[in-house]
Amino acid sequence: MAERFDFTLDPVEVDVLGQALGVPARVFPLRFPLTTGDPARLTALADEVEAGLAGRRLSVRGRLNSWVRRAFELFAGHRALVSITGIDGLGATIAVAGLTDGDQALGITQLPDGDQLVFSLFSDEEFVEVLAGVLPVFAGAPGPVLSVERGADVAMSAMRRRRLAEAEYDDEETDAFGNIELRAKVRPARSDTASTRVPDEDRLAALLAGERLGGGQISVTGGRRAPVLGWVDTAAGRYLVHVDPGANGAMSARYVPAGPAAVADAVGEAVARVY
Repeated sequence: MAERFDFTLDPVEVDVLGQALGVPARVFPLRFPLTTGDPARLTALADEVEAGLAGRRLSVRGRLNSWVRRAFELFAGHRALVSITGIDGLGATIAVAGLTDGDQALGITQLPDGDQLVFSLFSDEEFVEVLAGVLPVFAGAPGPVLSVERGADVAMSAMRRRRLAEAEYDDEETDAFGNIELRAKVRPARSDTASTRVPDEDRLAALLAGERLGGGQISVTGGRRAPVLGWVDTAAGRYLVHVDPGANGAMSARYVPAGPAAVADAVGEAVARVY
């Protein structure tokens, strides 16, 4: 049965333990320094890490705490990985990774005022709720869904086409989470009468040009990859951003008003898609 256990490591400790246990502990969006490749220096570094862990009772006589070991096992044996990166309303960096194997879940938070990594083991049943709660509490923006479309690039080299195909959900989606150029049309997703129509592209442009109170992106991977979600916090409220990349650089993005419940639903749907 999954249990809760919290502990803190610095990035060097995580890197050294990952190498010692043979697991890929460097996961996005967590930041890690460069480590030495010199065997003698690496051995000395491992001794320093072991001494630090022993001093915090995370290792006893060279044996790693069972919950620390369980946490590192999830780097290699997870069914879903959720990466959340962004900035809150105070300008502090948000960097969180969540992993689950369907029973035991792990959340890793990199503290904004340093590089320390806080590990929290908890039940898979709490996975979506915990990760959705990483975003600052924010009410959904008023009004309907707004859609943005960007046409394909007219001139594009073969290499550019290949790079776009290989990075289908990466750079282009990140650009869309608040920086998409409003050249085409912005329209309400639903409109029953002329009197309820949302204004043209000026409405979304004005929202995005106004005060920003944070934003970022949420990526979910596992057996396959879910479309990346973005969020933008404005003075009017929060929007979730859903991006659909097209051919030759074309894309469409939907800005969906979303409070905490809607964020949790979107994260849960993304996790379900990669299981």
